[in-house]
Amino acid sequence: MAVLCGALLAGCGIPRSSDVLEGRRVGDNVAPRARIVVNPPAPGASPESMARDFIRAGTAFQETGDDQQVVGRSYLAPGSVDLWRPTALATTVYDSRTPLTIEPLPSDQVRLSITAVATIDDMGRYRELPSDTKVSTVFGMTKIDGEWRIKLPDDGFGLWLNTDDFDRVFAPYQVNYVQSARKELVPDVRWFLVGPRLPTALARAQLAPVPNYLRGAVDTAISEGTRLAVEAVQVDATGVATVILTNSPQTIDSSRRRPMWAQFLATLTQVPGVSAVSIEVQGLGKIPVSSLPPAVSSLSDLGFSVAPTVPATVGLLRSKEGLQRTNPQLLGESGSAPAAKGSKSVADPPKIPETYVNLATSTDGGEIAGVSTSRAELARWRGGAESTVPPFGTALTNPMYASDGRLWIAGLASGGPRIWTFDGATLSGGPHEVTAPWLDGRQVVNLSVSPDATRLAVLSKLPNDTDYRFDVAGIVRNDSDMAMALAEPYRQGEPLVRFVDVTWLDQVTMAVLAREKEGASLRPFKVDLGQGVGLRRVGQLELDQTLIKELPDATSLTSRGGVRGLVVMTPQAAFVRAGNAWAQQADASEIIVGGT
Repeated sequence: MAVLCGALLAGCGIPRSSDVLEGRRVGDNVAPRARIVVNPPAPGASPESMARDFIRAGTAFQETGDDQQVVGRSYLAPGSVDLWRPTALATTVYDSRTPLTIEPLPSDQVRLSITAVATIDDMGRYRELPSDTKVSTVFGMTKIDGEWRIKLPDDGFGLWLNTDDFDRVFAPYQVNYVQSARKELVPDVRWFLVGPRLPTALARAQLAPVPNYLRGAVDTAISEGTRLAVEAVQVDATGVATVILTNSPQTIDSSRRRPMWAQFLATLTQVPGVSAVSIEVQGLGKIPVSSLPPAVSSLSDLGFSVAPTVPATVGLLRSKEGLQRTNPQLLGESGSAPAAKGSKSVADPPKIPETYVNLATSTDGGEIAGVSTSRAELARWRGGAESTVPPFGTALTNPMYASDGRLWIAGLASGGPRIWTFDGATLSGGPHEVTAPWLDGRQVVNLSVSPDATRLAVLSKLPNDTDYRFDVAGIVRNDSDMAMALAEPYRQGEPLVRFVDVTWLDQVTMAVLAREKEGASLRPFKVDLGQGVGLRRVGQLELDQTLIKELPDATSLTSRGGVRGLVVMTPQAAFVRAGNAWAQQADASEIIVGGT
């Protein structure tokens, strides 16, 4: 959305810069959406009209008419009513600018075809589809009391929503899990139907096991098998949502109560009108927690928080004269390079040969790393000391420092892809491998660790330079908090191609340098975890109005904070984002942001 706003403002002649204002984010508690009203079948309607109007009626499948029946069911033959499963089968989103087409077929059938934009599965997972993806289905038609009615496919039918209606029916919400050691919540973004059933849908999602891509990286305090003891989560007039759970020893385990409450609180207070959560166990009443009221409205009262994303204030500028320390937040459209004030704890930047590229620096600026132009050597600098790491791999990616204090890098070794970490507090010690069997047969292009160090974004490809992928996987750690493996991959950024670089902007947002399709310009894209790129979801806009401006010959990117703080490097210069354009940083070939 920030990209869209930037494009619109740039086209309206409004000044290109202003104070940064936070827009609405995933999970914001906003007013309920307008009710959608559709009409029942018109007398004498043709098979084509019935099919078209039924698809439209699906938009209001949660609404009932004057007879208290769901309007969409009135379009169906009696034997098809139970085959319409809007909440149990996939939802397909289609482009409003390429309307639904209906083709009459023999034997009283019609074929419906659309240009699909995305799908949402029964677990709320959103997946964007390549451009010009065609989807079709066949409806049978039969006459009931002289009027045409629809016979759905034997395997059932979910929803088809156009891009104009999609945001009225669905919205993204965070389901939360626990990083126990730090008492922080880690979000997973899914899409749910907006309406009176939303609190119950979110609660059921929270009760489910940790998703595969986070398994081993985060925890849930909700024991397996726990269910809602009643059909719905009730929200009273004061905004308290009451969750009543089935009884089991694990459910009432005192060590689970606070984290379980924190998960439900963070997830359910995204619902408009919900300000607090009460948890009960069937047959026992409210779960008692020492020093807490029956209903809790603050995560801090439970001792939990959502990990903040703090804008980086440590950075380096690289030029022909060498390295200069700077505060990345002070870089502006003027192209000036304000120097950071001296610090007794951080030495002056070392002199680094031009043969080392794609530099990275730790969050405190105490260490710097770079790879050789041959991509076969990693060098590190700390204080006045320099260390060239003994050979351990080839085709090395850009190095990056994570908030866990480790230096991360990937490459090839022993004939296959590898991911390694190094201790960022000392130059001694060799690489520690992080296993990821799902990368076998591929090559890592670049990687980036999330701000809370729980997930890794991985760009990869086949060795023949095809099948580029962008995946996010949880970081599985041992009891000493050492990263040991990656969980299963969760694909992101479809249908982008030719990924070059990736960086996290906050806990649920990333930016990638990629192409929208083969032959298109290389440019940065904002990718929201579980929400895709959203290029075609805004059906009323042309594609170029939703894109960040391209930058020829871009090779890497980072961010000073958020999508407005994007920084892109080319072989000749470094550029900072200025409105929806790029401003060259004077005399700088590279901008290095601490901890990215």
